[in-house]
Amino acid sequence: MPDQFRSAIADVLPSAEAVQARLSGLSHRDRLVVAEYFSSVLPDVDVLISTPGAEALSHELGALRGVPSVKATSLAGHWTLVGSALHHPGELDTARGAVWAAIVSLDLRSGQAELAATLLGTQRDWEVVAVAAAMERTDEPGHVRVSLLGVPVLTPVMLTGTPRGLAFERRFPKSA
Repeated sequence: MPDQFRSAIADVLPSAEAVQARLSGLSHRDRLVVAEYFSSVLPDVDVLISTPGAEALSHELGALRGVPSVKATSLAGHWTLVGSALHHPGELDTARGAVWAAIVSLDLRSGQAELAATLLGTQRDWEVVAVAAAMERTDEPGHVRVSLLGVPVLTPVMLTGTPRGLAFERRFPKSA
């Protein structure tokens, strides 16, 4: 299933700019492929928190899983959560009592948006159980920042920077 998405990314390698353009303009089909992948690998969650740019992917995943989505947004340098699920608490009722959340991201690079979303979720007493990133750059600090919080990162595509541009990461078996 993620092979279609990997192929779409492979078509624009090694250009980092072309990869960013492809991610920001993902087709509905590509978003659905990535959402289906996350639907199969994510643990049960009650809410999705999208980072900037990942709102459509989060909506697709939320529709597959039947869970609401909120978005983390930066307003004047201050991060906040926005979404109807925050104003209608019945949308987040769970049988287990605790609210489990997953962060949805298009591109895990610096990890700042994912870190902010994780902290905003924990401030609401939500347990953030995973970061679902459509693509991860292994030569950037994002994975480390998120992992230091004890939050696992799930991704169908791992890229790394090389002297010739971006390439698929080969150091990790699941990304080869």
